[in-house]
Amino acid sequence: MPSNFPTQTLLATATFGVILLGVHYGLDRTKGIDPASTLRPIGQFQFTRASFVPVVRVPIPQVPATLAVPDPFAHGRTAADAANSTLQSEFLIDDNGALDHFYAALRNLSTGPNKRDVRIVHYGDSPTTADLITGDARDLLQERFGNAGPGFILIAKPWAWYGHHGVEVSGDGWKIDTAVGSMREADYGLGGAIFTGPVGATSTIHLSAHDSTSIEVEYLAEPNGGNLEVIADGAPAGTVQTAAETRQNAAASVPLPLGTKKVELHVTGSTVQLFGVAFSRDNPGLTYDSIGLNGASTTVMSRAFNPVTFAVSLAHRNPDLVVINYGTNESSFPAYVEKQYEPELIRAIGRVRSALPNASILIMSPMDRGERSGDQISTMRAIPEIVAIQQRVAQQTGCGFFNTYQAMGGSGTMARWYDRHPAMVGADLIHPSPQGARIIAQLLTGQLLIGYERYMQNHQPSPTLAASPTQPSKPMGVQ
Repeated sequence: MPSNFPTQTLLATATFGVILLGVHYGLDRTKGIDPASTLRPIGQFQFTRASFVPVVRVPIPQVPATLAVPDPFAHGRTAADAANSTLQSEFLIDDNGALDHFYAALRNLSTGPNKRDVRIVHYGDSPTTADLITGDARDLLQERFGNAGPGFILIAKPWAWYGHHGVEVSGDGWKIDTAVGSMREADYGLGGAIFTGPVGATSTIHLSAHDSTSIEVEYLAEPNGGNLEVIADGAPAGTVQTAAETRQNAAASVPLPLGTKKVELHVTGSTVQLFGVAFSRDNPGLTYDSIGLNGASTTVMSRAFNPVTFAVSLAHRNPDLVVINYGTNESSFPAYVEKQYEPELIRAIGRVRSALPNASILIMSPMDRGERSGDQISTMRAIPEIVAIQQRVAQQTGCGFFNTYQAMGGSGTMARWYDRHPAMVGADLIHPSPQGARIIAQLLTGQLLIGYERYMQNHQPSPTLAASPTQPSKPMGVQ
């Protein structure tokens, strides 16, 4: 572990909260987590799975037109270009079909005979914490492929600005440990946080869309564990019993009445440990889990998550695409980037791949990051170095790569964004405004749609087989 990487997370938490309120003020630097910290394992356990209860199907809400992708074929490309099987997305590199599993799942969802949900899990740092970028990407992709629910969320706010589009969360009485705050190897579940609740601890979750039909609770089953009462719009909906003979990561699903607006979680009997909840709908569609930890870097995934329990949490969620979106906090430490960043990224990818050998993995580069020198704002020199490392590692490890940095404009973008009226980035020259975040989401989803259309073009059914009366055609690439 490097000795020159600072030993504390110095990301200015108050700054980001204020940025989200639209107040701009200065901040010189932010620091990421310390990969040199001691990482102490706690325990290991396995998943047990509970079944979903079928309920009545509800309609898919429409996404506002303002969130539509304005032009997925940007920079002079046309829809005709996308139909060309040789088309290479300008900022999404997928030379060897690394994203084919994800595209095949989308195709099956759209046209397959046995439709199932498509799941994306997106790991990132502070913008993701507030569901910036990820929230708009979720809306855009659900508009295109169907809405299977808001997905995974935390049950209380580790940071004042923690958020998730369409969901309001509040909690009382919880002790919260996060992978960044604790900076030690532990069993954090899918979302990188442990919520320890004594009797009387509560959470309240308001749902803007009243179409969720079940809530799955991810928790630690253990001897003498307490109960979690689930209350939907004031009426009991079910009880999750966390007591078990051995410690193990567990998940239990409770059906929700149609039209539920508010869900409350109450701890009774004894202390419980929770990791988060996932809301679902009773119809095929897409979910997009936003797993953002404030101040996070790649080291959270490569070092802080217990590898065994991280693997079982990922396998239980079973996403078709995992997005690894770090790099901003590492950019403060160029010596670390030069000497140690690459093996840490490879280690993180390896943990995801061991848990999900068939899933697609997308390395998403950091945005531009600005720094001041007098009156001048320029790109921090480590940013393009990180982007180059990520692109090289993605190629070597069979991952897709999205070059956020170049897609948004490359060197000097944050200076230009800050000079806009209104500014598209906060005064720290790191965190985008909601408008800036929407641009990044549109760039990402637009490039994914180009990749998907190219996949569809390359996986057309054979004309000979399609015309044969004895051998019916079916979409290729669908497992």
